[in-house]
Amino acid sequence: MRKRKLCDAAILVFLILTGAAMLLPLLSVFLHSLENGGRTGSLYKILYLPFPISLKQYGRALIGDRETLCYFWNSVKIAMPVLLLQAAVSLPGGYALAKFQFPCKRLLFFCYVLVMLLPVQVGVVGAYIFFDRIHLTDSLAGVVLPGAFSTFGAFLMYQFMRTIPDSTLEGARIEGAGELTVFVRIALPQAKAGIASLVILVLIDAWNVVELPMLLLRRQALQPMSVLLRYSGIGESDTVFASIVVFTIPMLLIFTLFQDSLSEGIAYSVPIKK
Repeated sequence: MRKRKLCDAAILVFLILTGAAMLLPLLSVFLHSLENGGRTGSLYKILYLPFPISLKQYGRALIGDRETLCYFWNSVKIAMPVLLLQAAVSLPGGYALAKFQFPCKRLLFFCYVLVMLLPVQVGVVGAYIFFDRIHLTDSLAGVVLPGAFSTFGAFLMYQFMRTIPDSTLEGARIEGAGELTVFVRIALPQAKAGIASLVILVLIDAWNVVELPMLLLRRQALQPMSVLLRYSGIGESDTVFASIVVFTIPMLLIFTLFQDSLSEGIAYSVPIKK
């Protein structure tokens, strides 16, 4: 018994230290963002107490620097349409894969999984050729559409829709409910944890997208903030660290709001049956 308690304590200490190590870069960026503008002597310090503390950088990042604000809203213009279109495609797609039988279903599902497992970089060149031919290489639509029709969302919702008992759906159909009513009023409410997981994961992916904007968007005014931060040098501007914090806050808030649903969704997800 004592041996087990020591083992549990060692595991707990290891997890705490690991979590602290993962939070260290974010804490370091936050401390640098509070440093008085124009000072560069502490850039290579990981943890320190900035003095005097200045919030002018946040004012410039949020209000004063219109260019940075424009990049931030470009990120919003990419992430929100991707989320809405992904939900519109993935929810019925996952439901159909989980609850309907149709020809070539196994082949279609195999193709979904295969495409999902491929690295993003594999399809970048093909995406550029396709969107160049339809004249969307310098438009936010060229970045939104590949994310909106990603196979990951349908695969994720398939996993959750499978946990809904078929008897519940059949009972609603026997009572006279149409297929759309069954989907909206019965399937979706029982897949709330999966939908929350989809919202978090899709938003994080769309918020941090880099490859497609770099390739497809020629005008700098259309670039999202993820690309701006990718090319911003640490010593170029005293608003860089403040911009990083501002860019991170929306995702932290969304994760906090949906954290319980995400944990429940992960707990109730089931492995694929071969």
